[in-house]
This record gives sequence, C-alpha cells and structure tokens, in this order.
Amino acid sequence: MRVSGAVSPDLTGARAIRIRVPATTSNLGPAFDAVGLALQLYLLVEVRRSDRAHSSLEFSGEDERLVPRDETNLIWQAMEEMARRHGKKLPSFDARVANQIPITKGLGSSAAACLAAAAGADFLCSLALPREEWLRFATELEGHPDNAAPALYGGLVATIGGETLLCSRAPFPSHWTVVTVTPELELATKKARAVLPAEVSHSDAVFNVQRTAFLMSQLIRGRTDGLREAMRDRLHQPYRSPLLPGLEEILAMDPRDGLIGLALSGAGSTVIALADSNERSIAAQISRIFAGHGLKATERLLKADNLGLTIEVLN
Repeated sequence: MRVSGAVSPDLTGARAIRIRVPATTSNLGPAFDAVGLALQLYLLVEVRRSDRAHSSLEFSGEDERLVPRDETNLIWQAMEEMARRHGKKLPSFDARVANQIPITKGLGSSAAACLAAAAGADFLCSLALPREEWLRFATELEGHPDNAAPALYGGLVATIGGETLLCSRAPFPSHWTVVTVTPELELATKKARAVLPAEVSHSDAVFNVQRTAFLMSQLIRGRTDGLREAMRDRLHQPYRSPLLPGLEEILAMDPRDGLIGLALSGAGSTVIALADSNERSIAAQISRIFAGHGLKATERLLKADNLGLTIEVLN
C-alpha cells in the first residue's frame, strides 16, 4: 500500500514504512520565499520499529560524506523533536536512508529531511496527525514553507508563511523538463540570505510582483510565452551572483529553441532551466559556463513530481 502526501495514512499495526519525499526547487526567479516545485528526485527513508535498546541509522547516496549516522543526524534530531512536541518519547528504531538529493545545493534537501522525520515520528509514536501538522513542523524548522509544501503535496505550490500557513497547489506540465545543473560548490542558505539587503526599492518590489503574478498565471495554464521575462528577479539573484561564479552569465544566456526560463534554485548553488525541447544542449551550455569559472557540474533532466510525499507500508 502506498499513499501520497494528500492523504493521511492509516499505519495501524505496521512494523515498518518507507517514506519517499521529492526534491524541490523554490523561487522560480521572482517568487522569492513564496513558490516551489516538486521534482522527481527523492529522499527515501525506511523506518522500522526496533525491539533493541538503541536506535540505528544507515545512510547512503548523494553527498553521504556530509551526513552523520548518529543522534546528530538531521532526520534523527527532527524525529525526536516531533515526538517531544507531542508529549512522547521517540521509541527505538532502525532507519535506512537512501538519498538522491544534493545537500546544501538548493534542491530542498533539508525540507525533505524534516518532512521525512515528521512522518517517521508520527509512525513510531502512533500520533495519527493530519498532514498539515507535518507541514507546519517542517516549516517551523525551515523558517518558510516554499520547499516543504511542494515536497509534501507535489506539483507547483504557492505558499503564505507566518502565523497563517496557506498553500495553493496546481499540477505542473508533465511534458516540460526541469533542467538542473549543480556545480561542485556548497552554498549554505544562511550565507546566501546574509547578502540580501534589509530593504528594497519600490520599483524593484513592483518588478517582482508583476513577474510573479504573470509567471503563476502562465504556469498553471502550461503557457510558455513570456516566461523568460517573467522569471527575471531583482530581490535575491543579483545579490547572490557574487557567491556563485557564472550565475550572472547563465541568467543572461541567449535565447535558444526549447528554453523557457532560467533561475537560481532556492539559495543555490543549483541553477534550473525550464525547457520543452533541446534539454541536453541547454544543460551542456550551463555546464560550460560553470566550467569557464573552474566549476565542475552535474546535469540532471527531471520531470515535476505531482504526487509529493508518499508512504508505503512494509512487511
């Protein structure tokens, strides 16, 4: 049995579950801290109840050298925090993590981990919480919902954070490709946020509001015209360009067949291009620009994930 993030699963009597959480790209250019898109690249976490006194966690996959296997692991810590918030002590468990999402590179790795932890703690502690509580928990840990919401619900999700948490979801065109090019450069979100100005001009705010409105209107209808202009931004990408060699050139790439639009993915360092053809040549051009600045890069041609977080009950 597998259920998506749109349904609260019944895990009564289950000994183990497998949680699958998609990667995400956020902002899409102008929609800073407001819009995210789920991608078919996954964090897989198998959580099993244990009769032993001590818990264990195994990790394999992308950037595994960066990930601890003990109580300092983000998933482990977040599961304990989720249990504590609901007046429970996290019971012993065995977790196996298989990761496809680059870590600290702008594809929602921490949001995926926090959501997986929320679902895992819910299972282990028999909390039976509505899925909105998983999202609220992940948002509190992340600081904003623009990655966690699409990771949970799938598709293209616009969000409002703060005391009132609101999400509006739409499916993303299945025939479009999200080209992701990830240079070998870790760019911590904290560092990328530190370079942003405390205030912006009225004209820059209007510039982004106009493009965000147009961008969302076109995306939900699957229209490509005007999206290159609509994905331009003045609130964060210009300030982050000095942290990522080549970004300014990539965002200014000449138009070519198939290229719909370009943006920094989240806080970076991954860059995304929306495309409806010639995906490989678009990816290669972005990689060449990074290479010109001494950065090797990994290219991925991804489709949108319109399911979001899924849970499978294991034997």
